[in-house]
Amino acid sequence: MTEGDGKHCQLRVDEAIQVATDLNEFVVAFDQILSRIAFGEANSDLLTSYFSERNVRQRLASARSAIFDALEQVIGQEASDRIAEEGYRHFD
Repeated sequence: MTEGDGKHCQLRVDEAIQVATDLNEFVVAFDQILSRIAFGEANSDLLTSYFSERNVRQRLASARSAIFDALEQVIGQEASDRIAEEGYRHFD
């Protein structure tokens, strides 16, 4: 069992819709772009341009913020910070 088991955290409906919409776009786009790269139909510049044109970094940061704000209300800042620190870091 982890902290907060059995509890619920809440997002406003507009936040949940935005996070769901963005995540769906990213999953579909990444799949399409990476497939094109894998089959030699595009190079990695396509992924870079998608990130830039669609403001992916900022949109992912907003989604992360919405989720962590909701979690923090239920499990507290210390537990929320601990979860954030457990994530994979590519350049560590």
